[in-house]
Amino acid sequence: MFIEKILLNTKKNLSSLLTILNREQGELSDRCENLTSIPGIGTKNCNNFYEAGYMTPESIISASDEELLSIPGVGISFIKKLRKTLGRI
Repeated sequence: MFIEKILLNTKKNLSSLLTILNREQGELSDRCENLTSIPGIGTKNCNNFYEAGYMTPESIISASDEELLSIPGVGISFIKKLRKTLGRI
């Protein structure tokens, strides 16, 4: 009886946690949808751009190389690819 109560509580807690995680994943997915239209930005690193204040493709495109380099995970190869894609080398 006692073990059943513990297992039931654990199941309820896990269910609540999964609900929260699914909601956050959906928000991250919505957030990344626009940014992943830029070559070199994937779902893994789009959050870095978002947290750095770059919430639209236009804000990333108009940022200077120095500003982009301050974002974790952004290197010179990303910037070269971005500028080449835009025809601004």
